[in-house]
Amino acid sequence: MTTYRRAILAIVCAALVIAVAPTASRAEVTRVEITSRQDVLGGKAFGTVGAYEKLIGKVYFAVDPSNARNKIITDLDKAPRNSQGKVEFSSDVLILAPKDPSKGNGVAFFDVLNRGNLQFFTRFNLASQSSDPTTEAEYGDGYLMREGYTLIALGWQFDVKKFQNPKLIGLNAPIATDNGKTIIGSVSQWFIPDKASDSYEFTVGSNIRAYPPVDTKNPDYRLTERSTWTSAQRLVPRADWQFGKMENGQLMADVNWLYLKTSFKPGMTYQITYESKDPPVAGLGFAAIRDMASAVKYKSDAIVHAQKVYTTGESQTGRFNRQLVYEGFTTDEQNRQAIDALLIRVGGTSLGPFNRRFGTPNDLGVFSETRFPIRYEVTTDPVTGKRDGLGARVPAGQEPKIFLFDSGSEYWNQGRVAAILHLSPDGREELPDPPNVRVFYVAGTKHVSGGAWPPANLATQQLPDNPINYLWVLRGLLARLDDWARKGVAPPPSMVPKLTDGTLVAQSKIKFPNVPGVQWPLHVPGGYRVDVDGPLSVLPFFVSQVDNDGNDIGGIRLPEESVPLGTYAGWAFRSERSGAPDTLVFYSGSYLPFAKTRAEREQAHDPRPSIEERYPSRADYLRNVEDAANKLAQPGYVLRDDVKRIVEDAGKHWDWTMTAKTTQGSN
Repeated sequence: MTTYRRAILAIVCAALVIAVAPTASRAEVTRVEITSRQDVLGGKAFGTVGAYEKLIGKVYFAVDPSNARNKIITDLDKAPRNSQGKVEFSSDVLILAPKDPSKGNGVAFFDVLNRGNLQFFTRFNLASQSSDPTTEAEYGDGYLMREGYTLIALGWQFDVKKFQNPKLIGLNAPIATDNGKTIIGSVSQWFIPDKASDSYEFTVGSNIRAYPPVDTKNPDYRLTERSTWTSAQRLVPRADWQFGKMENGQLMADVNWLYLKTSFKPGMTYQITYESKDPPVAGLGFAAIRDMASAVKYKSDAIVHAQKVYTTGESQTGRFNRQLVYEGFTTDEQNRQAIDALLIRVGGTSLGPFNRRFGTPNDLGVFSETRFPIRYEVTTDPVTGKRDGLGARVPAGQEPKIFLFDSGSEYWNQGRVAAILHLSPDGREELPDPPNVRVFYVAGTKHVSGGAWPPANLATQQLPDNPINYLWVLRGLLARLDDWARKGVAPPPSMVPKLTDGTLVAQSKIKFPNVPGVQWPLHVPGGYRVDVDGPLSVLPFFVSQVDNDGNDIGGIRLPEESVPLGTYAGWAFRSERSGAPDTLVFYSGSYLPFAKTRAEREQAHDPRPSIEERYPSRADYLRNVEDAANKLAQPGYVLRDDVKRIVEDAGKHWDWTMTAKTTQGSN
């Protein structure tokens, strides 16, 4: 080939590269800036994967408002644009990756952060909590690293409380305007005081701090009160309340506090509604997760690479993950699958205010976020006739593998009535799983895993806190989800209470033991749809039937439930001192220990057999625990390697129980 022909060929090839570059490099991550890079635990090797490194920095994005996949983002068309017509934003990021990527498992596992907090290590590595892990205790037993995951924590929430903890991981979202004019709109926040006071910090535990009132003296702002969440609201006279807090007899200006002349009452539900301005484009949090996932899968110069991407989230971010699927963010702007699998934890049936003008992502979603559709597949709404499904926007062939994991709290309270994840909308029949979905219920557990022993006596509730540690199941299910998504190995079947075998019953048909002094939840409300009005908004209320001890018999029964030392529940009543004692504490659970001896039981008139009547010895008890744990390990609901630790923990529980002073009843 002549020099001339080579030159012509080079020019042609260069032209082709330039022509395809915009398409080939269209990943919406524009750059990643790393501000800290260090070896994890001084270069410690995690099994055969070896050493990990921790990267901290910021990811920069630019998304196209005209792209069909982005049009669902509220107010994206009102955000400022760069010279290419794209909307720019950024997210904090923390990445832990094998130093030798070839030794990893090829999976990027996204921790969809709960209020900016890392949960990877506490939930899957059994570690202590940290926003920036540095010690052995904060990395736990290293399970995720030994398995070879690349771990990514990316900010999706615009209002994480960095004023309290600068290491929280958040989203920097642009502000929406109306053709350059300030947008003003309504904001609302509810709260339930636990004690009487004339001043209350209504922004605590919420993100309402991001929306200060436009005019603290506005006479049209509203404060209401009601005895329970489902009761009718009563308007508090505007002259009786104002923004601020009382200190030493003086009312101090503070937009994060409310002052009420007649004092806030414990257990009452209050709701403040007012105007704020400058709403961030909150829905870009979904785009951030999608586009970072797409970049690590498809972008040649990505900071890390993976063949598969999984996400996980709990409670607030369990609902976020459900909505991520529903709004089509498992597929990127180029219609490629960005997310392959999701482990959705204690999200129940709810979505959230994550993609709304003046959205409040921190809202607990109590009785306020359950709406059609609830299931993944497209179904017909029996009330409106509408057809929809969580997976309706997922292209054929890109269905992500999904595990839905819920506790007793999601069945009993918060209005989430999680039984309709596996029932028809009217509650009359069980529905089969969609091919890409499995549903798991861990019997007798509360919203956020226990594990603390001895069980805590909380001032806010009548019975001790539920101590069951369900993290063993999370570890087992992650392994099964990985086998399914990466290796094509079918997972174990869904494990939930069922109508057909009598383990799932209407709330009115549950049969609790008659334990003196104990209030059972036979009168608490179920759930309501917020997208329809009237009687048809009431959702069917089904829960697991219980045995003679009051323990759930449906779903995955951990040894604490099947070889019990007491009664465990995913509900808890408020105490007298915190007010409204016939209503439930949101997201909590209860523990009612057995009497140690028959004599003690008979003296208390407790119908549940005592510990000495159940187990001849500590050794016998532990043999039963080990047998129960092995039965769970066989189908993969817990890891085989965790059986020994489950038994060891049970031994500690036995030792404490047999030496502790027996207490029960109301605080």
